[in-house]
Amino acid sequence: MTDFRSARRGITLFATILFSAGLARAQWPGDPAVNLAIADRAGEQAIPLVGSRSDGGTYVAWFDNASGSYRVYLQRLNAAGVEQWPHNGVLVSDHAQDTALYGWDMIVDSADNAVIVFSDTRDGGDLDTFAYRVDSAGQMLWGADGVSLSIDPDFDPAPRVAEASNGDFVFVWLRDPSTGDADIRMQRLTAGGTPLLQAGGLPVVVSAGEDPGFVQIVAAENGNVILSWLRNIRSFSSPRYIRARKYSPTGSPVWAANVEVFNAFPVPIGYFPIMLADGVGGAVFGWHRSDGSLYSSFVQHVDSSGAELFPHNGVAVSTTSGVYHIGPALAYDKGTGETFMFWDEENTFQSQWGIYGQKFSPTGARSWGDGGAVLMPVNGAYKSIPRTVPYAGGAMVFLLDQPGGFGTDRLLGMRVDGQGTQVWPGGQVLIASTPSSKGRYPVTIAPSGVATLVWEDNRGGTMDVYGQNVAPSGVLGPAAVPGSVRTSLRVAKSSITAGDLTMSWDASCSPDAANYAIYEGRLGDFTSHVKKDCSDDGGNRVEEIPPSPEDAYYLLVALAGANEGSYGTSSSGAERPAPAAANRCLGSQILTACSP
Repeated sequence: MTDFRSARRGITLFATILFSAGLARAQWPGDPAVNLAIADRAGEQAIPLVGSRSDGGTYVAWFDNASGSYRVYLQRLNAAGVEQWPHNGVLVSDHAQDTALYGWDMIVDSADNAVIVFSDTRDGGDLDTFAYRVDSAGQMLWGADGVSLSIDPDFDPAPRVAEASNGDFVFVWLRDPSTGDADIRMQRLTAGGTPLLQAGGLPVVVSAGEDPGFVQIVAAENGNVILSWLRNIRSFSSPRYIRARKYSPTGSPVWAANVEVFNAFPVPIGYFPIMLADGVGGAVFGWHRSDGSLYSSFVQHVDSSGAELFPHNGVAVSTTSGVYHIGPALAYDKGTGETFMFWDEENTFQSQWGIYGQKFSPTGARSWGDGGAVLMPVNGAYKSIPRTVPYAGGAMVFLLDQPGGFGTDRLLGMRVDGQGTQVWPGGQVLIASTPSSKGRYPVTIAPSGVATLVWEDNRGGTMDVYGQNVAPSGVLGPAAVPGSVRTSLRVAKSSITAGDLTMSWDASCSPDAANYAIYEGRLGDFTSHVKKDCSDDGGNRVEEIPPSPEDAYYLLVALAGANEGSYGTSSSGAERPAPAAANRCLGSQILTACSP
């Protein structure tokens, strides 16, 4: 049972239930000791990815080893956390996979489809790269086997994807032959999956005698994209400097030369620097490095012309000496141009940990003091590398701790405002309190401001994928609706008529609402509701209804005279439209104020 927010605080008694013939489906729990099991087959479920839809729902992807070989699965959750597809997801790919898994990527596109890219060994012992696009119904829009981006005898790992502003999908990856130089390849696909660049990918980053790697991509203006990569990863002593360049829809460079984002010291081996789009054709970068004795973290902003907006080699998050500022997480506020970075503050023995944060002005000035804001003090309690998303002039920050040592991980969250002050009561909120080994916890944020995390968790004995939502208030679980019955709406199997449902609820907050309307819609279709019952029982708040055989949602709306209340909104704020007149109980809506 869940509610949707009503932007119109009308007289409405508005609530929604989700019903599946048989048992009710799980939704976001409100208890951090429970969480939502997204993938819990036998064997290992690993390296989850998550992305937000415009309706407040999410896609979750993962590698699944239940069959003995890693397969790619995908699940869609609605805003309430209810699975829209069968439990444990739909199969995306069962092609042969390497025993070692490498980086992969997923985005949610502008049409609310999931676009996934990964490498596998289906065409031989080497890794090749493949892309899939999956719609809201779980249909494979680019065919059952996806689109082949690279088929060659070389090693092609860790692909990335961005949706360009012109609607193309742009993919990049490392091509690493057994002999000779590596390069970075690019391919663009139309919305229908047709390749636009040369077969096997266009070499866009080539440097004689060097192996560029760890490529990232973000969308820019006019269908352009920005790539970042490490200059050379060939050996331990190679110059692993951070470079960037903008490319046109044809794959040609837009910037006259590479931007040397950071070239003071090599970044660590195996390290992916962070790059975020700034929304106006540029990008924001974050990374850590060692100067030979101490680690520190830095940020840089490059504008749409390729000019560095902060001093060359970036601005340090902290000037405090004698400690590590390591493992940064980066968030960018596109409305204000402010950048947020959060990191592990550690002693040089890496036996004490704290979580610190810093805000940078659009010109790169440190706004929370030269040492940053102390969010969790340095002590002997382990604290993992943080994750972050921007929110309301500040950010939400998430991390793991280990109150009982190894294998007792908990997942924590906090919200920080623009002054570096923690907003949620008590500071940190427990998101996953069950002690277990946890890892790989990506986070996404919906248009409503609700954050969703997914992670690996062995609470069941093997690694599974769990998830949890967190509201901007720090509350877990589905949100209640202002001016509605909240969670008083109840549904049960009828004890009178076999197969029917019995619905009951508390009174509306409006004294004028004596009767109620019940609407039914297809689960997953936000606008499909039609009249099920126009209750005119003079305030009787119990109804028997025969449900449809398919999964459904039900809307309960108050009636007052010739008017009825709002149908509510999605978690993203989109007003649910009224059905056609023939499928309504009353002809008009009344929108006068009504408090809970």
